[in-house]
Amino acid sequence: MIDRITQTAQTDAVVIAKKKTTAHNDVLTHKQRKSTSPALLGIPAEIIKMIAEFLPGKNAACFTLCSRSMKEVLGDRYLKAMKIPYKQFNFCPRVEITFVELLVRDLPQHFACFECDHIHRARTIKWPNNTKDHLGCETCTRRRHNVYSLKLSSPFEIHFAQIYLAAKQHRTGIDLGFPLEAFQHQEVTHSRFTNVTSVLSADARFVSNELVLRSQTWDFVPRSPQDRDAEILAYGGITRRVCKHSKRDSNGFFTRAQCHYCRMHFATSQKHHGEAGTVFIITRWINLGAGLDPKDCKWQSHISRKGLFHTQPVVSIKKAFEDQEGLSLEEFTSGNEKLLSEWRNQPSN
Repeated sequence: MIDRITQTAQTDAVVIAKKKTTAHNDVLTHKQRKSTSPALLGIPAEIIKMIAEFLPGKNAACFTLCSRSMKEVLGDRYLKAMKIPYKQFNFCPRVEITFVELLVRDLPQHFACFECDHIHRARTIKWPNNTKDHLGCETCTRRRHNVYSLKLSSPFEIHFAQIYLAAKQHRTGIDLGFPLEAFQHQEVTHSRFTNVTSVLSADARFVSNELVLRSQTWDFVPRSPQDRDAEILAYGGITRRVCKHSKRDSNGFFTRAQCHYCRMHFATSQKHHGEAGTVFIITRWINLGAGLDPKDCKWQSHISRKGLFHTQPVVSIKKAFEDQEGLSLEEFTSGNEKLLSEWRNQPSN
């Protein structure tokens, strides 16, 4: 009888010990689940280890650091790559984005963000005319030097991620929520300081798999009661806003109707409205590149004051754009003229 009690007590002790171990494992599993992507839940540790073995050393190190649970499964085996001298390993964002790009290959509705090195859903990225408060990636929004703007203080701003998604949708045919309509825009503004009313509009087309933007600015300058000097000064100030390099490239800039430092062609014209004033019109055709890499020279030439080109392409950007199917230049211009006229004829204006 005593032997049976002792045996039962030992058995109970084993059962209790097993329950404690199970409870402990449940806690670890819960922590792991909190720090692990839902896509990785349920994958056996053996499979994760096999995946890591197929990766290059740098990528395996990044894979290990994805989450706490990944670190627990893979240990320190692949982190030795981080101990290689900095110049050889170069463990910097370039390594991280390369790894993230590798992961995103099988996720057609996602993309590897070039600014924060995270994977985003394509549809979280807003269109260019809706990014003033938040692009969809806070890091991209904060880095103002990587933004292309047609006009100071305009809500229409283009980030590289938007070009990338539009180009990817164009090349692959996969609907990522970024058609060319995303780059269509019209706005009217009035400056009380200069008394100038402005219309800005834009549309886009793909030319040889590169995104080309067509933009037109109408600036209505009221007739000055003094003399034509005010009109001349206004015209000079307006034309300097053609691109970041127009003031620097002033020698023959308007004769050539193209910039020496960025991929852009333009045209200027005037329309006189008698005693009311004059409208100065600037039309631009801007090649933003193929959207494959944020370091692409065509994209960088527009966002950098330095500029990267000293020669222009043989084929006119304007001609290449206008030869594509879509709204003609005459229709585009007519729509902007109508918008300006309607705004000026409003009683409140």
